[in-house]
Amino acid sequence: MGKGVKILRPGVYAPVLTPFSNDIRQDLELEAFRAGVLRLAQAGVGLILSGTLGEGNLLSRSEKSALVKGAKEVLRQNDLETDVPIIAGVGAGSFRETIEAAKDAAAEGAHAVIVVAPGYYSFVFGKDKQALKEFFIAVADASPVPVLLYNIPFASGGIDLDADFLIDISGVKLTCFNISRGHRVALHVNSAEYRSRHTSPFLVLPGSTDYMLPALVARQHGCIGGRANLYPKVCMKLFRLATEAIESGDFDKFREAQQLQDLVTMADSHINRVGFLGIKSAMDIHARTESANVKLGGDFRRPLPRTNEFVLQNMSEGLREIFAMENSL
Repeated sequence: MGKGVKILRPGVYAPVLTPFSNDIRQDLELEAFRAGVLRLAQAGVGLILSGTLGEGNLLSRSEKSALVKGAKEVLRQNDLETDVPIIAGVGAGSFRETIEAAKDAAAEGAHAVIVVAPGYYSFVFGKDKQALKEFFIAVADASPVPVLLYNIPFASGGIDLDADFLIDISGVKLTCFNISRGHRVALHVNSAEYRSRHTSPFLVLPGSTDYMLPALVARQHGCIGGRANLYPKVCMKLFRLATEAIESGDFDKFREAQQLQDLVTMADSHINRVGFLGIKSAMDIHARTESANVKLGGDFRRPLPRTNEFVLQNMSEGLREIFAMENSL
């Protein structure tokens, strides 16, 4: 567990896309996946595998293991193994299944896992804070690697964990778009009193890039954002500028970070206009790879639908400015 703790650090993390074959089987396209992993890792972005955007809920247990194994091989082959964290999504319907997935991920080399509240039976226990706390503590105790908690109410049966729901895990991803909640958690885990009792870091990571700068000002630690798949270099530059400006008090750097956040937020707004499905299309339109035959996005796995012309047009026209910057870095 110690090694996993050491590599977990503040920064930008991306829920890596999972490409599939364009046929009825929709098998994993591991060549495209590995190319996407390398592109992110070379930009310095941490990897979240089998997350929401990675369609983790539509992957089998063996497929999830294959993704961790593939990502680990890419990092090892490119001397990035000690630089880039791998966090595996292991959320499942039961404690037993969650721990089995965590053990699989650890065996393939994941540094940590991220766990969402089991949402199917939320109508039974979703408002029972003690039951939820016992679940997450049990997972943290049984997992062979550090555990991050993933708060995503709209995808977990409405279960929404408030700022007082603090447990001794390694971090939290807040896809509840509540900067005040993240601020309260960050104030607690950044305190000298908390750090004196905990040797491992606790990362508070908002679930979107479009308010990374305000979140960093509110003492949070970066972000886990799907849009970091698209423009990882821009997101990393924003993170570095912002953290340097906050630590040094350099107002010129802060203004530069503001301008970058403006660009990211406007780009993100085009994606928000078309929704979740726009990101894979944008990858195929804009992202560069060494092989022209490799599509980093592709179709989502059914039952998720294919994108339409409205989505394609918005992704083509709305992201030109930010990709011009991404490709210049």
